[in-house]
Amino acid sequence: MASSKAKSVISVASKHTIKKFEIISKYVEAWAEILLSSSSCNGIVYIDCMSNSGLYRRESKDGEVIEGTALLVANILAKAMKKYKDKQAYLYFNDIDENKIDLLNTKLPKRTENFNIQTFSMDASELLNKISSQFKTVFKGMNFLLVYDPYDANIDWEALMPFLRNWGEVIINHMVSDTIRAARVAKKKEVINKYERTYQTNIEELITFGNSRESYELKVQSIIKDLCGRENRYYVASFPFFNNHNSVVYDLIHCTGHHRGFDLYKEIAWKTFGDKSSDKKKIYNDDYGQLTMNFETGETEIECIADGSCYTLKDIAGYIQKKFRGQTCVPKGDVIAYIYDHPVFPTRNYRNKIWDALKKHYGAEVRSQTITFSDRSY
Repeated sequence: MASSKAKSVISVASKHTIKKFEIISKYVEAWAEILLSSSSCNGIVYIDCMSNSGLYRRESKDGEVIEGTALLVANILAKAMKKYKDKQAYLYFNDIDENKIDLLNTKLPKRTENFNIQTFSMDASELLNKISSQFKTVFKGMNFLLVYDPYDANIDWEALMPFLRNWGEVIINHMVSDTIRAARVAKKKEVINKYERTYQTNIEELITFGNSRESYELKVQSIIKDLCGRENRYYVASFPFFNNHNSVVYDLIHCTGHHRGFDLYKEIAWKTFGDKSSDKKKIYNDDYGQLTMNFETGETEIECIADGSCYTLKDIAGYIQKKFRGQTCVPKGDVIAYIYDHPVFPTRNYRNKIWDALKKHYGAEVRSQTITFSDRSY
């Protein structure tokens, strides 16, 4: 039986939090395999600077204790390094609460010659500054994945910037619900400073955003693009997470300079959400659309309206149909190229599902190399 001290540092995990664990851990598993199998990669560095204790209690009557991201990832990478003995893995786990790190240390897998774990209890920004100073020495030729998961809308962009500019990937938990709830009524100087630092905007302008989640999301994505310092392409994918009341709690943002990681993250997210882009509860049937009134005829019609908070395969098909409507013998490569850089739509391992959605919803004729699109509206 767990001690009372252990119980006090085990946080409760809601359904959306458990989904977050699943997406990050599955992404890490695929990410590590791709990199470690490459001759150009000397090893991997995984950083979770807000790791918690590694254990959580389900938000349910039984309160089952489950593993969180830190332990899931540590065990995944420990297994991977047994296969790739000529490569190195460095894992860093940190939490400001020393008691949580103490518990985490009792659950982590054993270190080996090529599997290194260090734990800390310090300010996250201090840890990131310490690690980033070693990019050109200790970690030369290695690939990074940083998970930055604050408990509120509190992002230190100065500490993140070296990781956004390095050859690696960053996952940021943007706690947008905190901002929507509290930014407009913030009075304390330290609270106002937090929001201004996170959005790189003065509080007066932030107040004009009101309850617009999209405005805050776009602002964060704009900051990422500005800070990455890349003249070439940089990719940002973002997926919202909803609570039981159908309200967005946070966005899980993935940042990378490599399209392969970008598409992999989108694929993992869609699979985790069951071929959707979120777990938002839909209020209408996707096969039929949403009922609307045509005021010219006075008749009720069905309109296919894409919900940007929860896209489905039909929405991907509709996006493509709008572009290629009525065209014949369009190469499949051209269709994929059209959605290749979309911030939400996946292409990796989703092509056949997209072709099926085009046939089902828009009557497309899909051949081995080409697609002929119907003249249907989207």
